[in-house]
Amino acid sequence: MATKTASTVVLHAGEHLFKVVNHSLVKGSNTCLTSAAFRVGGHDWAIFYYPNGKSRIVDDQFTSIFLELINTAGDSEVTAYYSFCLQDPAPSATGEKHKFGYTRKFELGKPGVSWGRTKFVSKADLVASGYLQDDCLLIKCTITVIASKLVQDAEDNENRIIIPPSVLSKDLGNLLEYGLEADLTVRIGWFKSFKVHGCVLAARSPVFRALLCGPMMESRQTSIRLNDVDARVFEVLLYYMYNDCLPEFMEETTEDAIDMTQHLLVAADRYAMERLKLICQNKLSKALEAKSLGFTLNLAEEFHCQQLKNYCLNYIARGTKRIRSTIKTNKFKRLKQDQQGVAYDILDKVIDKL
Repeated sequence: MATKTASTVVLHAGEHLFKVVNHSLVKGSNTCLTSAAFRVGGHDWAIFYYPNGKSRIVDDQFTSIFLELINTAGDSEVTAYYSFCLQDPAPSATGEKHKFGYTRKFELGKPGVSWGRTKFVSKADLVASGYLQDDCLLIKCTITVIASKLVQDAEDNENRIIIPPSVLSKDLGNLLEYGLEADLTVRIGWFKSFKVHGCVLAARSPVFRALLCGPMMESRQTSIRLNDVDARVFEVLLYYMYNDCLPEFMEETTEDAIDMTQHLLVAADRYAMERLKLICQNKLSKALEAKSLGFTLNLAEEFHCQQLKNYCLNYIARGTKRIRSTIKTNKFKRLKQDQQGVAYDILDKVIDKL
């Protein structure tokens, strides 16, 4: 009987742009600039760039660059190929980006192993190339990951049992939508109520856990009243609790979606739902503009959203025109009155950019 076999190779490709601002300020040998971790093929990577070369390996007339596998999705070794090149920030007449640098490829193994070029490009060539525009250097790293290589008997593969993806969030969502075995009524104000499952609320929020499972009176009741949240906001909050995602209408950057995100952030803070709070911060950062900046920054300061606050400060400091357009808005003027400390933070950030 002939043996029938089949194999499958799955490839994942990704690019990461690493920008070095104020390149000429880097002093000292062996100084290393590290990119933020980024993901390609389900694995985490980081770029290590030495503007003055990596000492003990190469003299300081060359820059050095390495790619390191930070974390893998599994225990096995990772097979990947990568290349580095410099990217011209100014497009050519054809709309393409000119490239300059090295594109040698290597195969990587386990986490902690790094590969790269000790002599990436000489300092003389770097200056002459014209790629240090405004003292900024843009490096592009391209990675191709061989995610899996499966070799199986073809006949067994045809007869194997197919396991569908998990539908847990959908099933939990159905509990809310159809009110199946709901054991708790949440009343918002005097006119709106929701049939929910106390165990779900307790699992998703430490505040509800203390309210429903502690020695308080509410833990022995089948109905509770909330007066500190709007009914529509609580409805979205419930949707997230059961589905672990936001409703479809909040995927867009409409005025209604942004307004709901602002209120939802306050509710997430009130009920100690940290992941939802970060999701709201991320959505607000993507919709940031001059006219909403003052309100968003005030919101970030009041509810201790440090990442959103940092994003707002960096947004302001990106250009003189943006600074002027921001400080003229009424919401920003109110911010200076309500949060004087933030005004000093903005001033510090602007000075750092000068």
